Amino acid sequence: MERPYLHIKDLKINFHTFEGVKTVLNVDEIKIKKGEAFGIIGESGTGKTVLALSIMKLLEMPPGEIESGEILLDGDDLLKKSIKEMEREIRGKKVSMIFQDPMSTLNPVYTIGQQLINVIRESKKCDKNTAYTEAVDMLNTVKLPDAERAMDKYPHELSGGQRQRVIIALALSCGAEFLIADEPTRNLDVTIQAGILKLIKELQTNLKVTVLFIANNPGLISATCNDAAVLYKGEIVEMGTTKEVLRNPQHPYTFTLLNAVPKDKDTRIDLSQVIPPDDTNIIRGSCVYYNRCTNKIAKCEKNQKLIRLEGTHYVKCGICNGGGMNE
Repeated sequence: MERPYLHIKDLKINFHTFEGVKTVLNVDEIKIKKGEAFGIIGESGTGKTVLALSIMKLLEMPPGEIESGEILLDGDDLLKKSIKEMEREIRGKKVSMIFQDPMSTLNPVYTIGQQLINVIRESKKCDKNTAYTEAVDMLNTVKLPDAERAMDKYPHELSGGQRQRVIIALALSCGAEFLIADEPTRNLDVTIQAGILKLIKELQTNLKVTVLFIANNPGLISATCNDAAVLYKGEIVEMGTTKEVLRNPQHPYTFTLLNAVPKDKDTRIDLSQVIPPDDTNIIRGSCVYYNRCTNKIAKCEKNQKLIRLEGTHYVKCGICNGGGMNE
């Protein structure tokens, strides 16, 4: 069996708060094949960004705490690396991240060219002319119009979609083979969203980049990813190929997510199950979706393990049948 390029196992992350220690991420397993795109779907606050930051080892500690687990990148456990090792060997060179807001990532007082050139020179130890040529080539790769003129512009002089293309260029400028895209189309209009999604898909295909795509919109995952996992309250509740998860959903939360997407402008949508309930009365040790689920049974008072339904389709639900999670 081919070794996954990214393999997350038994990852548990806690936050220390004034109310005590809270578990914010409890992931059984995620496997991402080299050169493929894997999607993480879930509403805001489910732990998607925490997962991304833990891979980059950018999680602020404290208050964050990695209690247990492994994050293996091509067999190398990132959690065992020091911050200096991550900066020297991993960040930018092997793994890069596209953040939600490009304006908070780009430095407003430097031109696009200055920022790209500085990153390339620092990473590749090359002269300024070589770095300039590579920077222009990278802007052309991400299809930024009139790349040479854009080198002299400041971030505020570009549109939101153009800034996001610059961020993607920065992320790939040092040769990273694994790209984490954390809601990269957020705050962009539909037309610009489509262009960014198409670009990421082309980069994955042409440059053989492995992609972890994070979104709260199932449609974005469907358009870009081979496989997907649904995250709720820090736990994977359903996982499989994108087709298995989105066309044949089995977990009640996945149904809720899909039903919240408007399908007809004249159709009224019942959002009662989308609004998070009061969790103060939640049963300790129960399924994470227990308080919101309308189909719960007595078995759901105890949290379940991921079970295989068929093929690569897994679900964590008390009303589904199946064996334990197999290799």
